[in-house]
Amino acid sequence: MAKLLIRLTSAPYGTSDASDGLDFALAATNYGHEVVIIFEGNGLYQLLPQKKVNGVKDQSKRLKSLPFFDIEECYYAQSDIERQGMSTQSYSLDIVSDLAEPLDDAGIIFLVEQADHVVTF
Repeated sequence: MAKLLIRLTSAPYGTSDASDGLDFALAATNYGHEVVIIFEGNGLYQLLPQKKVNGVKDQSKRLKSLPFFDIEECYYAQSDIERQGMSTQSYSLDIVSDLAEPLDDAGIIFLVEQADHVVTF
């Protein structure tokens, strides 16, 4: 089947884009697609520990389940960490070390080139 690159660029709250992107990634595996996820821009906030907000689903629990859906390639844009004024030391990005690996700009370009389809949420 197809290799899909899912770019998660939306913060976890405010819109349903972050949740929709994760739902799309999980559903794609049910159809046999190979899924690769990269967190970019405001999507990096999905990797931070989250609090329950007005009944919105806690993304961190769902993100930790990705390996059970055969989604094992997860990355985050290292340059966006710096652009967002974040650092893996100032934020306890424990979930990052468990889930996603840093990727430089050249690595992101390589992922895009290798994907059959790129979908951005």
